[in-house]
Amino acid sequence: MTKNVAWFDVSSFEKNFFEGKKTDLTINFFEEPLNENTVDLVKGFDAVSVFIDSDVNKNVLREMDVDIIACRSTGFDHVDLETAEELEITVCNVPEYSSNTVAEHTFALILSISRKIYDAINKVKEGSFDHEGLRGFDLKEKTLGIIGTGSIGLNVIRMANGFQMNVLAYDPYPNHEESKELGFEYVELDELLRNSDIVSLHCPLNRHTEHMISKEEFDIMDKVVLINTSRGGLVDTESLIKALDDGSVEFAGLDVLEDECGLSDDIDYLGEMEEKCDLQTILHDHILIKREDVVITPHNGFNSDEAITRLVETTIDNLKQEKNPVHL
Repeated sequence: MTKNVAWFDVSSFEKNFFEGKKTDLTINFFEEPLNENTVDLVKGFDAVSVFIDSDVNKNVLREMDVDIIACRSTGFDHVDLETAEELEITVCNVPEYSSNTVAEHTFALILSISRKIYDAINKVKEGSFDHEGLRGFDLKEKTLGIIGTGSIGLNVIRMANGFQMNVLAYDPYPNHEESKELGFEYVELDELLRNSDIVSLHCPLNRHTEHMISKEEFDIMDKVVLINTSRGGLVDTESLIKALDDGSVEFAGLDVLEDECGLSDDIDYLGEMEEKCDLQTILHDHILIKREDVVITPHNGFNSDEAITRLVETTIDNLKQEKNPVHL
């Protein structure tokens, strides 16, 4: 039996991918994300596929009659898993599609900071070709602290080895085989924060990891470069601003922010934003965006042709269940 799929928040790349491609799925594309305002579009479908901008909360789940929710992402904090389990809806994700892609973006942020790439480009565009204010620092022999040694974290460590960096790692579930193979050392979190020149986050966002880097953790740091390509909620934004002010964090490179939902909305929609976003956190995000000691990209670490191809192909397999989907 052909499965009817509502594919939300579709990109032009994804639409082009399906052109001329044969599949046993009947797919309807929607440009909108799935949320309480768009859940009526799901009527008559057996399955849905969502990206990170969707908000599949308990109200949305109770309005749907589907068998499977296929997340086109590694993260799945935008789906209420407890309610999905209660309703016997299978939820799956794509854990491996961008492990090297995000790792490369991590080093793009690190190098942008260490070699002042953004400042250098702007200086040339403004008509100056001198080196004033552009002195950076070498990565060789610096200590990189990796928090989370899943597939992305391990790929970052492999790249760090190429730069001849020292690597410390923290993970509640250490991978000692990879530690031996790649030559890094597991330590406790406070030791990592105290001894790292650069700290990079590679964790999922859940109730255990939300604000895992906050005032207490920043107080341990001393002139650290903080990199976050995982989830904005891992870091307490207000505490990060204070840490940048007092020098605990010297620079930050961020591909994610704590509350991204209102950052591209027009100011006229503040009333609507107040219902769905934390305006205080958005204010703090805007403060970060304007700082010269912070480099921010728009949650783009996953975004390469190769990664999106892997993402779509694995999502199709999950929906067809030709391979065992990743149940969460």
